[in-house]
Amino acid sequence: IAHPTINESSMLYSEDGKLLGKYFNQNRSAVTYEEISPILIKSLVYTEDERFYHHMGIDVRGLFSAAKDIAKGNARGASTITQQLVKNMFRVRTEYSTGLLGLIPGVRLFTMKMKEWISAFKIECLFTKEEILTMYLNTVDFGSNAYGIKTASRTYFNTTPDKLNYEQSATLVGLLKATTTYNPRSNPKNSLRRRNVVLSNMLSHKAI
Repeated sequence: IAHPTINESSMLYSEDGKLLGKYFNQNRSAVTYEEISPILIKSLVYTEDERFYHHMGIDVRGLFSAAKDIAKGNARGASTITQQLVKNMFRVRTEYSTGLLGLIPGVRLFTMKMKEWISAFKIECLFTKEEILTMYLNTVDFGSNAYGIKTASRTYFNTTPDKLNYEQSATLVGLLKATTTYNPRSNPKNSLRRRNVVLSNMLSHKAI
């Protein structure tokens, strides 16, 4: 956890500096926190984890709210940005054993969530909030074979992460809910509606 590995594309250049091709399992190029638009950061936090700066990886208030919604028949997620980072980076739900408890119906999910919570807490202890946001945006899947915010910015808007405006930032953050359903290329109407939800979240938090 202290030294996470982020897979990046390998790029082949000619002698005169022209890009000849890229080789990758996941099309990704990392950026620093300073290379990310503050607008994108606000869009992400106010949509995915509004108490991000006030918890240590686990949003207890969010968990209770989600439990109440589930009891009313309105299921929703309660994962923090840090927990999502754990799932993206360490594949706790797919690549690691849950032991014998994982064979018991209903217990497997609880075991995986416990792993996520413990790992999220460790990450919060080891990294700053800015570092966590940077790792998250460098690892998350934006669909269309675009992994990480640098590749997504270029793929969808032919720009760089530091130049993303409100509409572009809201569109990319909206994608995170479902990369196919809200893809601006294949489902532009859905993407527009989701983008407007993100912009509304920012408006309600007086970010715009």
